[in-house]
Amino acid sequence: MKRYVALLRGINISGKNKIPMVELKQCFERLDYTEVKTYLNSGNVIFSSDETDITKITTQIEEMIKNQFRLDIPVFITSKENLEDILHHAPD
Repeated sequence: MKRYVALLRGINISGKNKIPMVELKQCFERLDYTEVKTYLNSGNVIFSSDETDITKITTQIEEMIKNQFRLDIPVFITSKENLEDILHHAPD
């Protein structure tokens, strides 16, 4: 099982594109993602999945958001390992 980070762009900003994090977490779980955690009210979600195709995961999450919340929100997915690598090699 692989750990991922989903960054949902432009939600819960100044009262626009509101998505309750409790509902978002439940929607991720209905997509069969596990160990789902949301971060504050930011639209950032950490989850686990056996799926390794990031394009497939991204499409699935974007479609879920469109169907559940009626919002067209760009989603960026990266693996935990990739994010850690980026942070460790970032310039000062």
